[in-house]
Amino acid sequence: MENQSLHESSTLSIEAYLEQATQMMNTFSQAMLNEDIDLFLSLFSQDIVFQFPYAPEEYAKQLDGIDALRQHLESLKGMIAFTHFTTPVIHISADTSTFIAQFQGVGTFVATGLPYEQDYISVVTTANGQITRYQDYWNPLQVS
Repeated sequence: MENQSLHESSTLSIEAYLEQATQMMNTFSQAMLNEDIDLFLSLFSQDIVFQFPYAPEEYAKQLDGIDALRQHLESLKGMIAFTHFTTPVIHISADTSTFIAQFQGVGTFVATGLPYEQDYISVVTTANGQITRYQDYWNPLQVS
């Protein structure tokens, strides 16, 4: 299963694509818990479009390319110490190249010691075994 490309997702069953999507999100969570930027970035295509539709003015609304995503992650390093991500609920689109993941991230703001709890809804598009577009619907009030 791991060797099968997500680009071939139109030939995969819904169950197989669900398994691949779940595997991607589990790797996503593990990379965030371990602050493993390289593992995290391995999920994304070089030309990733990473969007934050609800981001307030002082935050980026869109990152274009893997280098922009790396810079963004580096700027956030040490801000939140994640301790847990819930098991994602995955919804597969009809074309099996896009899925929606619902999950919660829990941790602590490093600077203040205050708790961080965030509900995420992510719309994820994949091709060739990597994420090509990631829309991150998070609540910016949690970081203000």
